[in-house]
Amino acid sequence: MIVPAYNEEAVLGRCLEALVTQTVPAEEIIVVDNNSADRTAEVAEAFCEHGVRVVRETRQGAVHARNRGFDEAGGDVLGRIDADTMVGPEWVGRLAESFAPDARTGTRPDAVTGPSWFYDIPMRRTGLVAHRFFCHRLNRLLSGHPMLWGSNMALSRECWRRVRGHTCAQPGMWEDLDLAVHLSRLGLRVRYVDGLRVPVSARRIGASVRDLYSYLRAWPYTYRLHGQRRAAYGAALCLLIGIVLLRPCSLLVRLHTPYDGHLSLSRLFRRSSAVSRPLP
Repeated sequence: MIVPAYNEEAVLGRCLEALVTQTVPAEEIIVVDNNSADRTAEVAEAFCEHGVRVVRETRQGAVHARNRGFDEAGGDVLGRIDADTMVGPEWVGRLAESFAPDARTGTRPDAVTGPSWFYDIPMRRTGLVAHRFFCHRLNRLLSGHPMLWGSNMALSRECWRRVRGHTCAQPGMWEDLDLAVHLSRLGLRVRYVDGLRVPVSARRIGASVRDLYSYLRAWPYTYRLHGQRRAAYGAALCLLIGIVLLRPCSLLVRLHTPYDGHLSLSRLFRRSSAVSRPLP
């Protein structure tokens, strides 16, 4: 299991606590510290007695941290989540089951992914429905191939070996979308498993409009980078619509006190502390 992390001391402990208490234990858990300036590495090292291994990647960027983690891993299935993902106790077992051969064709997937919901805001069912649509169904409609969700995905070791040299490292792109594009071009199979759900933080949605736009513009940029003009135009249009729709959601996120379910008006006037990481 690979967890790229950059300045994630506030959420990493919960993530690792969930990973080390799985009903089917993970063979290995690797935290890739990507030049964090806070206590990220210290938080991760506190779990070393539970089998967590900390490696450091000095090249800045999620793609470099992800690649370092996949390269370091020794298992047959290489799982990857974000530092603010809090998987349920059955997640590792379900992930292993998701790589079973298809009952009709007998083929195994090369990669597996699933949806998410937001654990630190109300209306979780609505968040799950929105995530299914915007992250998975809409991207498949735009591009013609499955999407990978960086907070909830896994590749077989052979799949990573084949795709490793094809992935891009340009700044400003979505590394999970880039990976999905190259898997499709290589003819590798991505299996979407709706039951493989994980809760993630909605902190990005609570950011300012400028910060949210700065993050979301990587969506059409990634498609343009790969010459997928139709998908890029569609993503750009959806980005503009999404900014309008997400603004009221942003206010709700900022009002909501994470983890305890309360609303706090004072939070609305605080500067957002959202940090960069992939979200739908």
